[in-house]
Amino acid sequence: MNQTNDPSDIVEIGCLEAIEALYAYLDGELDDPQAIASVEHHLGHCRSCYSRTEMERALSERMRRLAGSHAPEGLQTRLRELLDKF
Repeated sequence: MNQTNDPSDIVEIGCLEAIEALYAYLDGELDDPQAIASVEHHLGHCRSCYSRTEMERALSERMRRLAGSHAPEGLQTRLRELLDKF
């Protein structure tokens, strides 16, 4: 997972920076090995961010599986409303 083996390459980041990079990280869009190492290092030490990451992974996987099926209109409306809040 960690793209660098040298601990001195890891830049310590906080929760805000980790969450800001989370979606790019999960989608494989981070191409900077140092940024990847920093996110992974943070996730390895922060239970809250790690839990959020796991929830986002599970949600993304579930959405991918459901992408081919048609959800009832009421559910689609509720999901749109929830997503608009974020």
